[in-house]
Amino acid sequence: MKEGALIRSLLVGFPAGLLVLGVGAMFYSQIQAEKEPADPNEAIRLEAASLQRRPVGEEELSRSLAILSGPLADRSFASADGLEKTAFWLESTLGGGNIGYVVERHDFETPGRELRNLVAELPGRDRRKEIIVVGVRYDETGADGGIAALVALARALAGEAQQRTVRFIAFADGGGAVPAGQRGSYQYAMRCRSRGETVIAMLSLDAIGGPGQESRVVFSGEESSRYFVDSAQGAFSTVSPRKGGSELLDRGTFVSGKVAAAGFAGAEIAAVSVVEESKATGPVVGMNFGALLEVTRGLEAVVRVWANP
Repeated sequence: MKEGALIRSLLVGFPAGLLVLGVGAMFYSQIQAEKEPADPNEAIRLEAASLQRRPVGEEELSRSLAILSGPLADRSFASADGLEKTAFWLESTLGGGNIGYVVERHDFETPGRELRNLVAELPGRDRRKEIIVVGVRYDETGADGGIAALVALARALAGEAQQRTVRFIAFADGGGAVPAGQRGSYQYAMRCRSRGETVIAMLSLDAIGGPGQESRVVFSGEESSRYFVDSAQGAFSTVSPRKGGSELLDRGTFVSGKVAAAGFAGAEIAAVSVVEESKATGPVVGMNFGALLEVTRGLEAVVRVWANP
C-alpha cells in the first residue's frame, strides 16, 4: 500500500513540479528580458559615447549658439531649406560621429509637407521600459537657448545609463502654423501610446536663454502633472541660483498652448513646460549667456531626479 501511494504521489507530483519550474522559468526570463538590451552592441556604444561626455559648460553652449544664431538662424517652419539644414546638424551633432547616440528619425506628414522628429535615446538600466522625454522645438527661430541646452544635456549624460531610459527629442511642431493634432510633439506622443510605451513624464524646453539680466524659470503643467511640476522646481532650485517658480493650468488652457509639452499633455502624458521669464535691468544686447548656463545646469538636475526615482 505504501509503495503504491508513493508511486501515485510521484506520478502526480513530478509533472506538477515540472509545471511550477516551467512557469517560474518563464517569469524569470521575462523579467531578465526587460532588463537586458535588445542591442548586443549597446554596452560598447555606451562606453564609446562616455568618452564624449562633458559637464554642462560654456564651450558646448557657445558652440551651439554660434551655429544656431548664424548659419541656422532662419529655421522657421516657413523655411524648408533652413529647417532641413537644422535637422541634419542636430542629427550629426547628437549622432555616432559626435556625441555618440543612435539617432532615430520619426517621419510624419502635415498638409503639403513631410517633416521629422529626431530622437536620441539613452537606454536605462533596471527600469529601462520607463521613459523620460526631454524635448525642444527645432523649427522656431528664436529658440536658440532651448536647442543649445538640449545638446548640452545630451552630452552631459552621454553613455551614462540612468535607471530609466532618457530620450532627447527635437520636434518639428510647425511654429504655430500647424493644427495641434498634426504637430510633431503630439504625433510622437501618440506613437508612444500606440506602441504601448511607458512615458513617465516629458520636460519641454520651451523658452530659455532670454536677454534679461534678471530671470525667473517657471515650470508649468496641468493639474494632473502637479507632482512633476513640483519635483522639477525642487530639483532645479537645489542646483541653479536662478529663481524658480511653478504654475498649474487647467487642462484646456495647457493643451491648447503652442509649447511642445502641450502635444504630450494632449496625448494624456504628464508634461512640464519650462519658460524663462527675463527682466531687463539695464542695456541688454543679445542673450544672457550666464543665465543660460545656470538654467541648463538646473535642468540637468531635473532630468537626473526624474530618471533615477
